[in-house]
Amino acid sequence: MKLFLRLCLLLCVFMPIELWAQMPAGRADSLHNKLLSEMISVPAPNFILKDLDGNTVSIKDLKGKIIVLDFWSTWCVPCKKSFPAMQLAVNAYKNDPGVKFLFIHTWETTKTPVDDVKKYITQSGFKFEVLMDLKDASGHNAAVEAYSVSAIPAKFIIDKAGNIVFKLTGFTGTDDAALAEISERIMLAKTHK
Repeated sequence: MKLFLRLCLLLCVFMPIELWAQMPAGRADSLHNKLLSEMISVPAPNFILKDLDGNTVSIKDLKGKIIVLDFWSTWCVPCKKSFPAMQLAVNAYKNDPGVKFLFIHTWETTKTPVDDVKKYITQSGFKFEVLMDLKDASGHNAAVEAYSVSAIPAKFIIDKAGNIVFKLTGFTGTDDAALAEISERIMLAKTHK
């Protein structure tokens, strides 16, 4: 009887560790396969936008890098909920010169969007490169329209050849899960042929 209890105790202690150790790999494989099935290849439209300091940024000038575009606005609650996860991603790739994150502020409704965005980013402590997709003279936001964004947050992953390989809208889940997903998307963008 004592031997039986010892075996049960050993199984109860070591079995969950073994199962736990196997689950992330299974989940990682599952995520990898799911994302592989979502890959596309569409030429990324070029845009020329200004950052918060007035410097001009163009997609075509970044060819050869993996680019992560994040369309957002200060009034968008899901956009702001995704930012802690996106900051984790920015931090994870800060030493990788082959990956560039651009946060494109669009669809703003205030009369002072640049000042409002600067204030929000500063007060929130995010270290993002923000580009301003301001309305043109005819009332259009050129970048958001070029990418056919219908809802925000909208994220696009562009490969080194300048093709959109992933597009996604919305934000749900945890920051860690979102970081794992964006990292897997970046890895797939780097390695796909």
